Amino acid sequence: MTVDYSLTVDSFDERFVAALAQLGEAVFGAPKADLGWRLGHMPSASVVCASEAGRLVAFKAGYAVGRSRYYSWLGGVHPHFRRRGIAAELMRRQHAWLRERGFETVETATNQGNLPMIRANLEHGFMVCGLRHKSGRMQVLFSKDLG
Repeated sequence: MTVDYSLTVDSFDERFVAALAQLGEAVFGAPKADLGWRLGHMPSASVVCASEAGRLVAFKAGYAVGRSRYYSWLGGVHPHFRRRGIAAELMRRQHAWLRERGFETVETATNQGNLPMIRANLEHGFMVCGLRHKSGRMQVLFSKDLG
């Protein structure tokens, strides 16, 4: 089957947020309680999605944290669709959209034990810029120049 990609910006209806929440639960094992709030309240919020046969299988969501800085906050690929290059394509599309909008830097954070995401960030040009302790776990902070 073919994977279709789409971008949703600034207007997130309840069905879309519910579909993201359902996918997020399959990816993370628990719902992200503030998903709808962040999409509805953070500036320049966007979600790049991947679908197969009309079914949402992956997403990458983020929002502006400054005039030229963007935070790639949350993303995931349904376990049955991993290792097909979908996450890399979502990242590529998100970064292209950010460049078109004039963002200069994209930032993200990953739990220290999430080695596949750490590897993916490094392979796509991110640099480690710090660590933080959040909710009882250590996170690796990344930054990437989009220029």
